[in-house]
Amino acid sequence: MTTPLPIQQKERIVVVDVLRGFALFGVLLGNFSSMLTNNVPQNIIDAHATNIDRFLNELHNIFIENKFMCLFSILFGYGFGVIMERLEKKNINSTRFFLRRMFWLFIFGCINLALWNGDILHIYAITGIFLLLFKKQSNRSVLLFSIFFLFVLPTSIRFCQHYFLNFSADFNAVVNGYYHTYKFGSFKNVAAINYKTYPGEWISTWIEWRDMSETLGRFLLGYYILRRQLLINLDENISLIKKVWKYTFVVTVLYIILVVLSDEKIISTPSFILYPFLKIGILFTTLFYSTSLIQLYYKKRFPRLMHAFRNLGCMTLTNYLAETILYVIIFYGIGFGLLGDFSFGIIWLCSFIVYFLQAIFSKWWLSKFYYGPVEWIWRQLTYLQRFQLKKINVLIS
Repeated sequence: MTTPLPIQQKERIVVVDVLRGFALFGVLLGNFSSMLTNNVPQNIIDAHATNIDRFLNELHNIFIENKFMCLFSILFGYGFGVIMERLEKKNINSTRFFLRRMFWLFIFGCINLALWNGDILHIYAITGIFLLLFKKQSNRSVLLFSIFFLFVLPTSIRFCQHYFLNFSADFNAVVNGYYHTYKFGSFKNVAAINYKTYPGEWISTWIEWRDMSETLGRFLLGYYILRRQLLINLDENISLIKKVWKYTFVVTVLYIILVVLSDEKIISTPSFILYPFLKIGILFTTLFYSTSLIQLYYKKRFPRLMHAFRNLGCMTLTNYLAETILYVIIFYGIGFGLLGDFSFGIIWLCSFIVYFLQAIFSKWWLSKFYYGPVEWIWRQLTYLQRFQLKKINVLIS
């Protein structure tokens, strides 16, 4: 019987890990910022805010929000394709294997959700299962379904939310509940409010279904990129990547103009009308960032930075979950209890410091171990076998 083995370091596509490490920073900054915007009453935010903070928040809305999570999702779909290809080459039942992989990711997500109401892992796990339906679809079908789940279905859901759902929930009351629980409550209180508010805040409002549709669309786009082998041989595909870069740059500029005009109330189009155009802008901005980084990598620019991105990308799950622990330590009452005590400027500074420290830790860890600690546990649970973690130095005489 052929036994599946996890992807070894020498088999990894370096540029994919570079993109993952790059995406991690945007996710970190986005999650740090959302701790403030989603869990702190507006009057407390305003008490600390300066013009610089407001400017940084505007930069975040335009250049950071949703773009890096979008890239994260695309790379998840890419990774799914890599796993499917390896298993098919070994004639291994990929369905059972992938279901087990998603089950354990769901468990990690539920644990993370107990501490952080913005967890994405459980959504990835549930949505990831649907990727199995597209294994035998043609490349064209995968791309068309990606477009459908990215734009058509979410836009339909958004219209239904506007016309048929009653948004009567008191948002201020929800934020106040999070704020007082996170800042003053125990671990039990934090877990209770996260689980208790989850159905009403995400499921009954259809936000979860909309997010899952968009996530599946991004997964399928990543799967399509893998199938087309666009990142396998950059020499052959760099001209196409440059062409994509040019088109996405134009759309990114138009998207930025649209966001600024909307934020400044220069245009007063309802948000549910703007929704599909903003989502298109987010995707194209993500692709512009990605193709820019790929070209820098291809030209061997900033090698130290690329190496740092790669190390972070090899330990994405470990670093993502470590960030939740940092939120608890910094913001929650069971830690330092600093939620609401500082503004966006400090949030940005903390994000850069944390990211820098994670880069140092990832480099050190991978110099001694084959996998990140959480990645190692996940692999063993998925493959149902034990793997060597610590690197063994072999002396050749």
